[in-house]
Amino acid sequence: MAGIRGVSQLAALFVYKKRVVCERGSADLAGNVIHGRNKLPFSHRSGETGVLMIHGFTGSPGELRPLGEFLGAHGYAVEIPVLAGHCTSVEDMMETTDTDWLQSAHDAYLALAKDVKQVVVIGHSMGGLIAFHLANRNATLGVVSICTPIYLTNPLTIIAPYLAWAMPVQKGKGPRNPQVQEFLGGYNDTPLKTVKGLRRLIEGVKAELPHVVIPTLIQQSKKDITVRPKSATYIYDQISSTKKYLKWYANSGHILPVDVDRAQVFADILSFVREIEGSNDGD
Repeated sequence: MAGIRGVSQLAALFVYKKRVVCERGSADLAGNVIHGRNKLPFSHRSGETGVLMIHGFTGSPGELRPLGEFLGAHGYAVEIPVLAGHCTSVEDMMETTDTDWLQSAHDAYLALAKDVKQVVVIGHSMGGLIAFHLANRNATLGVVSICTPIYLTNPLTIIAPYLAWAMPVQKGKGPRNPQVQEFLGGYNDTPLKTVKGLRRLIEGVKAELPHVVIPTLIQQSKKDITVRPKSATYIYDQISSTKKYLKWYANSGHILPVDVDRAQVFADILSFVREIEGSNDGD
């Protein structure tokens, strides 16, 4: 019996180590598969309510996929597109603007809307800006804004487009929290000329926030070093929705959907979507 127990323990240890290696996205085959999957769009169909999820600037669907799988398991149709210029090469992104990113999201919205009765739009970071843009132009059930930028922490973003001629690409350091590494599929570096499109989106959405009247959930991490957390308060104060919620998460960074508070993030989103289902009156 001791020998059997020893083999069982060894097998369990093997499975555990294999899982950890995969979760950390190592350079082995399993790790490469995981990172490759993060670059791919995600689509799931079930139920009458659809959820469009939009990733951020230089990001990827992988940062939203666990949330998409969670909502899919709870009976929702899910669509997570790849925005134009993303998940291929930084050089490809240099050839895109905010117009292209908006078009990618709009196309995904239409693809999802034809299969469901109502759509909720969830956006992370720049995806939150796009979510508000779509919500003001389509019959959307509700919006979830996750770490959406109004104020960026890096003041150089203002002059970034003017630096692009001398330094086309700014090298990045990557996320500080190793827990999010396995979900990443975007660019670590930033093509500076495209920052102009990001800032144009920020200014455009700021002007439109008072026109947002549908139910809105705003989620913001307190340890965000990319977006100033006061962005969330600004959005909450500016939108005209009578049903609006502002949720704070104390332990996570900018990539909130896959950080340490993600279980609570998922639960809050599920609760919000369930609350607003069956109503599209914008109250």
